[in-house]
Amino acid sequence: MTEKTVALVKEMIKFGLIKISPQNPFKYASGKTGPIYCDNRLMSSDPKMWKLAIELMCEQIDENQLSYDFITGVATAGISHAAALAYHRGEPMNYVRSKPKAHGTGKVVEGKVGENSKLLLVEDLVNQGSSIEKVIKLIREQGHVVDSVLCLVDYQTPNAKRVAKELGIEIFSLINLNQLADICLSQKLIEVRGHALLMKWQQDPDNWEN
Repeated sequence: MTEKTVALVKEMIKFGLIKISPQNPFKYASGKTGPIYCDNRLMSSDPKMWKLAIELMCEQIDENQLSYDFITGVATAGISHAAALAYHRGEPMNYVRSKPKAHGTGKVVEGKVGENSKLLLVEDLVNQGSSIEKVIKLIREQGHVVDSVLCLVDYQTPNAKRVAKELGIEIFSLINLNQLADICLSQKLIEVRGHALLMKWQQDPDNWEN
């Protein structure tokens, strides 16, 4: 974990993006509950923090030599990060809907996209992997290619790992849950018991105990 990554997490904690509440768990889009919530939609409200995140995303792309034709934001939380990233790199961007448009042309991908294009998906957070699973299947039905997802935070849950394996994709993140938990512990946002609980939830989101 680099100094820039640690600095980003500290800014996220300071700005209130990371909330941990074992006694009053958060309900996720998947329907599951858990002790942590990262509200990455708030990141763009702090230009310094957001700029650092976009720079780290660029480093991930370059270090892993990711190849693609378009940077594609996952609606809705991934759109702003995809737009900032594409602008920073001077590359084309579009976004993918969670379901086809109900009117007009019924598009799944909004924005210019050629036939059989390779898309780099940008998401704010990967929890159980259900959101990226849904949109990747939609994109592939349109004849496009996806083999990489770039996100701010990856909880690295068993279900998300299963989704990645089944779809044949790789998930790249700025921060994973283990790193997040370690920094939260060092910043006294959680105690040792809270750290252990986060790790327990990560390994078995269906049967963790608060």
